[in-house]
Amino acid sequence: MRLEKRVLVSGLAILFGIMVMLVAGCGDDESTTPTTITGSLNDPEFVVLKGQIDEFVDSTVSFFKNGLNTVNGISEGGNVLPPQYAVVPEQQDTCNTTFTADGWYQIDIVYTHKDAQGDPVWQTSLHDSIQYRLDDAVLMSNFNTRDELIYRHHWTFDVEDTMVTYASFAGAVDLTFDDLNTTLSTLTGTRDFSVHAKTVTNDSTVWRDFTFAADVNNVTLRCSDYTGWSECPTTGSVSATVEMIYQKDDDDPVTTTWNVTMTFFNGTMSASVTRGNTVWSYSSDVCVVPQ
Repeated sequence: MRLEKRVLVSGLAILFGIMVMLVAGCGDDESTTPTTITGSLNDPEFVVLKGQIDEFVDSTVSFFKNGLNTVNGISEGGNVLPPQYAVVPEQQDTCNTTFTADGWYQIDIVYTHKDAQGDPVWQTSLHDSIQYRLDDAVLMSNFNTRDELIYRHHWTFDVEDTMVTYASFAGAVDLTFDDLNTTLSTLTGTRDFSVHAKTVTNDSTVWRDFTFAADVNNVTLRCSDYTGWSECPTTGSVSATVEMIYQKDDDDPVTTTWNVTMTFFNGTMSASVTRGNTVWSYSSDVCVVPQ
């Protein structure tokens, strides 16, 4: 009997020891869980990134407007184009429009800006594709009866002199405007954007590259009887992953990755920017929704 009691007591002691180890292990896991840090809005790296985010948001809203400029169609043969395709004829290299057999309007423009001596200073190009649909069927005419618009915009901007301070850009949007037969259109799609920037000063040269890969998530745009379609978001969000590469002179480049969520409500954007366990938050008025 005494032997059985000793065995029982020993077993209970071992079991208690295992439980203590397990509890201690759980405590260690909790202690190593990273805590969220509130980032300073004056952090120099964040300030640089915020400038690019704000530019990204402004240009995204302008692309909403550009898509809506085409919402009622393009003239047959593309002879009359929406305002965003206006170029100076004498500096225009290419301006072609085609209407394909599967219902895509395609617009290609290359434009070179020249100085007073006729030398090129910068060049921009775009390739846009626009398609109109009604009840999921492609429209080949009567475009103003559409309930859906697909707007694809690809562009580049390059400068001639890369020995001085400059910036070049490239990007693409693929947007679908749904419910255009109502007063509230839902907008979804993707937006890619890249920036290559060089800053030359007396004592150094700095390069920064930014790459945005973004999703447009259920952004809503309102139509008014008085003002027509507004490009200013009433609700919705844009989420993006941003890679930033920094290099000074001959130093090794430094790459950081940031996650950005931009939520819209009646023209106001609330942004949450995350890198690692640090979070920066801010808001700004992007546009005004017409009443």
